Amino acid sequence: MSGRAGLRKGPWDLRGKKALVTGAAGAFGSATVEQLRARGASVVGLDLQKSDDVIECDLTQADQIPGAVAEAVERLGGLDLLINNAGIGVPALAEEVPDAVARKVIEVNLFAGWGVTAAALPVLRAARGRVIFVSSGLAYVTLPLAASYLVSKRAIDTYADALRIENGRAIDVSVIYPGYVPTPIHDASLARGVDLGLFVPAETVDQVVGTIVEVAGAARPPRNRASTRSTGLAVGFARHLPSVADRVVRWRTNQQRRKGGLGELAERLGKI
Repeated sequence: MSGRAGLRKGPWDLRGKKALVTGAAGAFGSATVEQLRARGASVVGLDLQKSDDVIECDLTQADQIPGAVAEAVERLGGLDLLINNAGIGVPALAEEVPDAVARKVIEVNLFAGWGVTAAALPVLRAARGRVIFVSSGLAYVTLPLAASYLVSKRAIDTYADALRIENGRAIDVSVIYPGYVPTPIHDASLARGVDLGLFVPAETVDQVVGTIVEVAGAARPPRNRASTRSTGLAVGFARHLPSVADRVVRWRTNQQRRKGGLGELAERLGKI
């Protein structure tokens, strides 16, 4: 399904395209930058870690975003493609009052991409460009112990839908759903004994980045795309048969709890 209301014919050649990638110093971000450049695109990144082609920007600080985006556009000489990739994740029970950490997850995973997109939108509209959001299969496959992460990833879908409705005649908007990839984003969960890899399909960085770049250069980019067939099936199952998916997750969670796979949060969660 196309991410735009209008029609585009022929390939969208990445050679010569000007791209901005958030979270550019991370596992997905750095590999995405490398792959885009290998296909001839000019790329600038945003991240907390500054380098020659990465602009330092704390995406949780809304006042920093417009200036950082403007600097990226100036360096590139325009903007055709925005990939919102920045993201973090920490364990969080839905029963807990959201603390500063839970709020930061939503700030980075949702509002950062929203803010960067809003700042870049006039240039993207003028270029008839495209925006890609890197979400997660967990936007729909609902697991315990990750409430703030789940909320932020589901919300990305809704924001992308709103952006597409309002701007779909001028830009393409796509959402990517990776499965579980063992990258540093999971370190905080693993430190507390929560291994989300026990619940969802495993993937590699190459599979996720390959999907991002494929969508970036597609003649008619899809509205939504999972990075592997197994994750796509899991997302489709959870979206269309949510009550059945809930039962499967409860069974799997209780199984892992008995095996000690939920770490220090096992007793607080209890049997579900």
